[in-house]
Amino acid sequence: MEKVERKQQLLANMHSFSVVAKYLSFTKAAQELNLTQGAVSHRIKNLEKQLGFPLFVRLTRRMELTPEGERLLLTLNQSFESIFSELEDIISNDLSGELYIGTSPAFATSWLMPRIGKFREQYPQLNLRLKVKGYRPDFKYEPLDAAIFYSSGHYPDCYSSRLFDERRIPVCSPHYARQFELNNGDISQLEEVTFIHGERSQIWSRWFEKMGKDINCYRKTCTFNLYEHDIMAARQSLGVAMGRLRFVLPYLKSGELVAPFESINNGLGYDLVCPEGMQRRPKFQAFARWLAEEVEQENHFDLDSADIPR
Repeated sequence: MEKVERKQQLLANMHSFSVVAKYLSFTKAAQELNLTQGAVSHRIKNLEKQLGFPLFVRLTRRMELTPEGERLLLTLNQSFESIFSELEDIISNDLSGELYIGTSPAFATSWLMPRIGKFREQYPQLNLRLKVKGYRPDFKYEPLDAAIFYSSGHYPDCYSSRLFDERRIPVCSPHYARQFELNNGDISQLEEVTFIHGERSQIWSRWFEKMGKDINCYRKTCTFNLYEHDIMAARQSLGVAMGRLRFVLPYLKSGELVAPFESINNGLGYDLVCPEGMQRRPKFQAFARWLAEEVEQENHFDLDSADIPR
């Protein structure tokens, strides 16, 4: 451990020396290194002690490099240039390989695919591979770089960041809303509608519980095993579906669907997840930045106000 620490200290001291040599000034070097002048001077003295020869000639009002200092600076500059060039090449290669993403059918169809073209425009050399499946993929058995999961946000041994919380909101076609007089926001009007359910979903029951209403949402129903079919049925005036707010925004904005009632937060959300360590890779960071920008743009549309068509 001591040997490793000595090497780390030597590298830090050499970097400080290269900055001092660039300016021939401890003051300017301290500003660039975000250190005190005394700390920089201490590093140079330690380096001279480690090397066994002086690096600077300290004159009255200026300083100069010794011949040994000039030789070391030339070597360091060549070495640093090679290191930075190699790092740029590694980053460039990472952004021209493949990004393998896993997610659910609902997220892929309703949110990701309408936007993914913009990511390709920004990173045309990065090949995308999308794996869509109805259950959460396992990084131990599938070579995914990243995945977008819908859950409560617990991912042991993985890196994760929340993209957005999910809100659920009743939606239907404008024609259906007029037919059953839903536009006045009176929840009791739902007594006569057909409820569109997702298979094994309890979201309608939770919504009524939040609203403090006791209405039988299973008396007249249409049930589908794919979320996309729930929304398609609502667009076809087959009933009222429980939409995922961000997924139905395009239909709400276009007027193809309306949302006569309030949304609720169901305590779940969408998270960007990757195996621990992958979050430092340039290609993952590029994808994460792009996702964050897309979510931020969408946030400008007020998700909780009258901006939502009723």
